[in-house]
Amino acid sequence: MIDLYAWGTTNGRRPIIMLEETGTPYRIIPVDIHDGSSRTPEYLKISPAGKIPCMVDPDGPGNEPFHMNESAAMLMYLGEKTGRYIGDGARNRWEVTRWVFFHATNVAITFSALNRAPVLEPRCRDLLDAMNNHLADFEYFAGEYSIADMVPITRFADFKFDAIDLNEYPHVVRWRDQLITRPAIRHAMEVPIKPAQAAE
Repeated sequence: MIDLYAWGTTNGRRPIIMLEETGTPYRIIPVDIHDGSSRTPEYLKISPAGKIPCMVDPDGPGNEPFHMNESAAMLMYLGEKTGRYIGDGARNRWEVTRWVFFHATNVAITFSALNRAPVLEPRCRDLLDAMNNHLADFEYFAGEYSIADMVPITRFADFKFDAIDLNEYPHVVRWRDQLITRPAIRHAMEVPIKPAQAAE
């Protein structure tokens, strides 16, 4: 049983998709990023920067407990562990990897700041142009559904940026609309992530 420490952010919901898609048993342990819960000494032992999400796998490499943070890295870890959604063969695996990094280091970071920094709009549009042009020729980012799609979908499933009309990018919209029909993605986007006492 994997322990997933998360909050209801786009990053926090990414590993839920992969855990659901692979049928990996897990439990969510909410970590409120606003009340100091992510800065406790106990949490900093498993997530040194106090970030969410973070997960602890009791059956990690060498059959020993292993903790992993950074949501994109967590998807790659789960892909290696389960042998799913990371590409078949070296060429396809590298195709998956390059798109994972494209989204994690460009799309996720830039769009996360767009509403606070309108100056980023041209850069966001450049990224959307690149995505849209690529998806004009491919159903998914790496050809087949993979973690390369799981990284960005939490950002685009509920696209709320006043400066940009996503309908200007029809291939991105087609990709998004196709992905949000998947049960694992719907569950990841809808599951409540809050402390147990607040859920009552």
